[in-house]
Amino acid sequence: MREERALRIILIHRSLTRPQLMMGCERTLFLMLCMVVTLLAGPGGIMVGNLVNIIAAGALFFGGRALLAHMAKTDPQMSDIFRRSAQYGREYLASGTVGCKVVLKPRRW
Repeated sequence: MREERALRIILIHRSLTRPQLMMGCERTLFLMLCMVVTLLAGPGGIMVGNLVNIIAAGALFFGGRALLAHMAKTDPQMSDIFRRSAQYGREYLASGTVGCKVVLKPRRW
């Protein structure tokens, strides 16, 4: 008799694949926004009594959070992709440069 094999099912928990978001924004960008707002509103606003800085910090927080939430809805890893793409050059040579002693730069016409 031939033994039939069942397909092996491996559960992948959703928490392992879901992006890490805070208030709908990327975590690192949101924490940087909170740090800037705290520095603007804290020592420059509340401690000195400067109402303009406090209002600017509130507007920056709500506007920045809305922008970051929109970015996260589009692509939850947009900042990582931008950071990686900034490392790449604008132009790539048509041939590989592995083992090549002289790397020719493309001509600009």
